[in-house]
Amino acid sequence: MMNRITKIINNIAEDVIDTYDIHIPICNINDVVTVLGGYVYESADICNSDVMKQNDRFVIYTPSSYSAERKRFAVAQELGHLFLHMGYKISQKLWDKQKNMTYYESKYPLEEYQANDFADALLMPKDVYKKVLEQYTTGGKVQTAKIAEYFGVSVLTAYSRGKSLGLLA
Repeated sequence: MMNRITKIINNIAEDVIDTYDIHIPICNINDVVTVLGGYVYESADICNSDVMKQNDRFVIYTPSSYSAERKRFAVAQELGHLFLHMGYKISQKLWDKQKNMTYYESKYPLEEYQANDFADALLMPKDVYKKVLEQYTTGGKVQTAKIAEYFGVSVLTAYSRGKSLGLLA
């Protein structure tokens, strides 16, 4: 079940979806980033995804070696850092303070966890997830792989989202 902070994060993700008219399922995460005012830079020289402020815009760096599912989640996670921890479009004061700040899991585990929650909520909004879950449940058996395929995420990510929403055991 969701705690209070996770509910707030889910609400922020849903507000982003509504404000920027993001269509679910997200087919091209780069298009979402463009609509939000940034761009994605992919390179074989990059080991981990990252987000950085660039003037009044932002850039998300991601390894070109990532699978489509991993890239989609990684970019959505960096969008979580952008909104939740960097203040993009939420707190001009916080956004103005951003320089070359990055969020590494080992240094900022709470922020990483929150960004994961944001990514889940952005890629698999609660109401849409519930409908897709119903569509792919027959006789009490859930086809998690079909849910994952619908949202373009891994099976583990789709299962974890259902569990955090209290819809899967």
